[in-house]
Amino acid sequence: MAHFKFGKFQFFGLALIIVLFSLAIWYPKNYYKQDKVVVAFGDSLTRGYGMVPPDGNYVVFLSEYVHIPIINSGRTGDTTSDALIRLQSDVLDKKPNVVIVFLGGNDFFAGYSPEVIKANLMTMIRKIQDIGAKVILIGTTSQIAPEYENVIQQVAAKEKVFAYIPGIMDSIMFRKDLLYDTIHPNEKGHEMIAQKILPALQGALSEN
Repeated sequence: MAHFKFGKFQFFGLALIIVLFSLAIWYPKNYYKQDKVVVAFGDSLTRGYGMVPPDGNYVVFLSEYVHIPIINSGRTGDTTSDALIRLQSDVLDKKPNVVIVFLGGNDFFAGYSPEVIKANLMTMIRKIQDIGAKVILIGTTSQIAPEYENVIQQVAAKEKVFAYIPGIMDSIMFRKDLLYDTIHPNEKGHEMIAQKILPALQGALSEN
């Protein structure tokens, strides 16, 4: 049986090759250009609500996953009409490459027509796409507002958004371990939301 002996430099050379090979596989999946601008545009589900700490909402989790800052432009209580008013200052003026749009829940609770959501979402998505940014559109839940979820899906198809994630709250609703109250996710719930959005965000950031 042949015996091989590695010298010190051979050993370190082999170790370096292994490290570089590992980085070549891992790096592209987890790091993106630092000049990419991502904005999360939404309501309290984006801002974070209740006992969720400032570093415990889905925006922070996503930022940690992709290793770039993400601007949190969520505002508690916003309907799609409210959000449309501040679209210019809170999204378009940031010159984003990617915008996560997560709205519609407050329209449902305010009793607005699904057609109002449809019109507002279409307007904001067109304005975002007009500046060359990719849109990741998030659906809310088909469990308590299926007609609103259907409208969001229609908008996603009609406006050809980069990605649409349906019913992101479906696996969180009615689970006490994932909710702060009856509708707002806790920190663990936010982490689940981030994990669902992550593949779409990685795809958007990977494109030039």
